Amino acid sequence: MITQSEYSKIISTPTTHTISTITPNDKNIEARLILLEKLGTINLKSGDIIHQFLVADQTGSIKCNFFGEHGNQLRPGDIVFMFGIYATLYKETTLTLYTGKRSKVYKIGEFFMVFVEEPRMSETVWEKDQSGVYALKKT
Repeated sequence: MITQSEYSKIISTPTTHTISTITPNDKNIEARLILLEKLGTINLKSGDIIHQFLVADQTGSIKCNFFGEHGNQLRPGDIVFMFGIYATLYKETTLTLYTGKRSKVYKIGEFFMVFVEEPRMSETVWEKDQSGVYALKKT
């Protein structure tokens, strides 16, 4: 549970990223997002569960994997503030956000948040430039 002063800070402080600014291998991401749809769950050999959601903000949408209890308590329509999350290319093709054991996820509201679904950043195509940095593939 967060205090009123922590809640006020979370609501008013700009985040480090919006969905459209996330690139592969970004770390320590802070974001304020709405959960649009639960895409499924993945049972790991370790017994842990990953809950996959489509999340969005005012700049786009992206797949997000919530590890363990983080995802178990969330529902579509929840608005969350997350920090300590990271982005990678799943199977080298799908840009995905991940929460880890050290990530923090706070539910800060429900339903009322401006968002767009396009661009769907998990459906974009990335390529490495000559220095090994990922960039959106130009078509």
